[in-house]
Amino acid sequence: MGRPANIQRHLTLWAARKTFGGRKETHIVHPILSVQSKKSLASRQGKSRLGQDLALELNRQGANALMGATFEFLLQNNIELKAIVDFARTYGAQEKRYSPPRLYQDMVRMYDDMGVMMATWFSDSRLLDPSGRPLPLRVGTGSGSLAHLLKVSGAKVKAKVAIELMQLSPSIKFENDGSLIALRRVFVLPKFEVARAAFVVERYLKTLLDNVSRRKEEIPLLLERSCYVTSVDQVRLARALRAIDESGTAFMDFIDGEIESLRVKQSNRRSSDELGVLVFAWTKNEASKNVKKKNARKKARKKREAH
Repeated sequence: MGRPANIQRHLTLWAARKTFGGRKETHIVHPILSVQSKKSLASRQGKSRLGQDLALELNRQGANALMGATFEFLLQNNIELKAIVDFARTYGAQEKRYSPPRLYQDMVRMYDDMGVMMATWFSDSRLLDPSGRPLPLRVGTGSGSLAHLLKVSGAKVKAKVAIELMQLSPSIKFENDGSLIALRRVFVLPKFEVARAAFVVERYLKTLLDNVSRRKEEIPLLLERSCYVTSVDQVRLARALRAIDESGTAFMDFIDGEIESLRVKQSNRRSSDELGVLVFAWTKNEASKNVKKKNARKKARKKREAH
């Protein structure tokens, strides 16, 4: 009995003639290898398509998670759902790239200037006492005044506006004699969470886009370092966070000083850019989630037993 045609075809050796530089050479080619190579190619193409589909689906789910977290944050900060939906509808219909309103842009600049001013207050030797703490400042002009601090820091915010913002901030204390006391290095404003989040996230996303566009040049603009651990002991976690706060302050002071020393003195210089360092920590109570799941199972079991 003869072999099946497909097996016979696989076992038959083919002689393929190829021409190299004017001379002919004979190469023995096994058909089964050709079939396997085609299968391998199809397999690679299938894996490639699978990888593309997986990346596409992951991007979609990531986009949903990003938008969900953003919407939840806005809703918890009293931004109406109607305003979110109206903006999304308007943004999808517009042809030009979205540009933030003038009020927001001006506020971002002032917030940035106030941050630079506070950092200078905590780092410039002319504004520190012998122990390295910021000296009290008076409202007015001359050495040891707010006007002097604004001049040394290079902040462009006006003194009148700076005083108004300081009165709103828990970072500065106004004494009865009118002097200003610096309480914390970072300038913060109450009920400013949405604008502050926009300030940080907007730049973070722009930097990610720049990283992608310059990936071929191997020039990373965003230095990413993250640590994610699940099921952390909350009792021990509190001590760890306090340690980060205590030791991290000195580290961030050093980083701030290094970055501030690179500030361009002349505003008309061409080669200037923005640089920011963001460090954050968060906790998620996994125990509470487990309790909720357990309670949900109990309710479902009771409902089934009732029926």
